[in-house]
Amino acid sequence: MRRKTHIMVVDQEGIVRDGLCALLQRAEELHVDGAFSSAREAVRTRGDLRPNVVIMDFPLAMKTGPETIAHVKRRWPEARVLVLSGSSEGQVIEAARRAGADGYVLRNDNRSELFDAIHTLANGKHYISKSVLERPARSHGRPSPHAPRRTDTAGMLTEREQEVVALIAEGYRTREMAQLLSVSHKTVERHRTNLMRKLGVRSATGVVAYAITHGYVGF
Repeated sequence: MRRKTHIMVVDQEGIVRDGLCALLQRAEELHVDGAFSSAREAVRTRGDLRPNVVIMDFPLAMKTGPETIAHVKRRWPEARVLVLSGSSEGQVIEAARRAGADGYVLRNDNRSELFDAIHTLANGKHYISKSVLERPARSHGRPSPHAPRRTDTAGMLTEREQEVVALIAEGYRTREMAQLLSVSHKTVERHRTNLMRKLGVRSATGVVAYAITHGYVGF
């Protein structure tokens, strides 16, 4: 018999919370352990709850969002956190990643995306919504750099460009990268321009998405 994945839902919107629970309970391989309006309420709940995956919203107030993930991670260190957000902005995604989120999906994604994310996290991997990955390239009318045909990352980017990709994904600024790499500010800018041209993206969000999907950093 297949082992069930235990889910906890944390969302301040009651309709969203109830809808998620109803959807998840239909899947035989999932079990909803509980639903709460806030992370604080969840961690204060008595009982032997051991969620494998915690689905939670990520308040756009940057100080509040990371705190909610921190509360959950302290209470259930083995749990994987899947952020369900209404924002596809790079700074919000990066804030969630830095706060300890293991996955990120959008509220307007379809149910198959949500279930893919849950199963991926339950297997110990990271996940980011396909619509987030494709957004930067699609918005400029270019082919997505995440398409299967582009797999030779090492051949497409130089070693130094790969280092810059990883540093951008980690949130370093240009001057910080210059110091770490012992090169000039202009050199870093040149590497950034070249790698973005090669990847077909025009924003840091596109670079971060590429870094995550190609294993430069975890989500």
